[in-house]
Amino acid sequence: MASQSVADFNISTRRAERSSSTGNRRIVATWLFISFALIVEMFGIGAYVQNDNAGLSIMAWQPVSGIIPPLTHAAWERMFALYKTIPQYQLLNSHMDLAGFKAIFWPEWIHRMWGRLLGLDFGVPLVWFWWTGRLERRLRPWLVTLFVLGGVQGLIGWWMVASGFQPGLTEVSVWRLSIHYCFATMLAIAVFTTGLVVLKPDSERLAPSIAAKYKVARGFALASIAVIIVAIIAGTFLSGTHAYTIDNTFPLMQGQWVPPDYAALHPFWSNLFLNKAATQWDHRLLGTIAAVVVLAAVVVAIRADLPPRARDAFLIMGGLLVIQYILGVTTLVSKILDIGIVHQLNAVLLLAAAVWAWFELRGRRAA
Repeated sequence: MASQSVADFNISTRRAERSSSTGNRRIVATWLFISFALIVEMFGIGAYVQNDNAGLSIMAWQPVSGIIPPLTHAAWERMFALYKTIPQYQLLNSHMDLAGFKAIFWPEWIHRMWGRLLGLDFGVPLVWFWWTGRLERRLRPWLVTLFVLGGVQGLIGWWMVASGFQPGLTEVSVWRLSIHYCFATMLAIAVFTTGLVVLKPDSERLAPSIAAKYKVARGFALASIAVIIVAIIAGTFLSGTHAYTIDNTFPLMQGQWVPPDYAALHPFWSNLFLNKAATQWDHRLLGTIAAVVVLAAVVVAIRADLPPRARDAFLIMGGLLVIQYILGVTTLVSKILDIGIVHQLNAVLLLAAAVWAWFELRGRRAA
């Protein structure tokens, strides 16, 4: 019995050493960063679907059978007939023919298929890495949780779509759209941060005494994360109300710093989420505040003489911020949908860069 226990202990030790080896950590981190990239691409597809009002074209949530699109003319007619029963067709698209329906069907179908691809991309390697001993024991419950949350995101997506089938509505609920987008952002950043943790474990982080020297820069990174998140949340309501289609001048709106119809709705708080002028102005203001904070963080980082990786993270965050602001203003004045989609994609990358900058200045845990 004693020899068997020793043998089991040795096997367990070897597996632990293998899972925490540099090579395996790089492989697992690469998988997580690829998953993050695929999620970011999902934002672009989702933005196109939402802004093109294509999300209501598929009237059922079929995780398995929905993989196969209509293959015959009769199948297309049945799918189109279902679409004709909802208010969006009756109130907005009654002129639409089958070709027009196909034009909004395919983006939504691709969106749902990309979600299934994400499930395979995350689930299959997770099982494989676990089976081959490449996953550290401490990561396994968390990675399973992320996989489950990915499924929850699919349910939230259908919950959002179903809101658009209600009588008198021609698009999905702005509230549910915001929750869907914010939950996706949370998942993307969680996967990205997990990749950072795997790539750079606690033992390789800054010593507490060194990390203390960069407390101010780390605080600015955390502040950047906070203001970017708030600006992103405000952006979901701008997108949900299609507010980018009005007041296409910058920096003034209707010739004023604050649009005269900012408080047109009652009660007042509803303007923050449903009034196009208000949601656009709020996003402009919060985006500008985020820009100021992020640029201040970059200045502090440069003056603090940070370690190379941390400095690079701050500089990349600053570069993405400049790109983000230009994309936002350009989308506004041009009303070009494709630029707005890139703006939404870049927002997630900017948030990830801020998280990376903060992560690089974390010290080791106390013994």
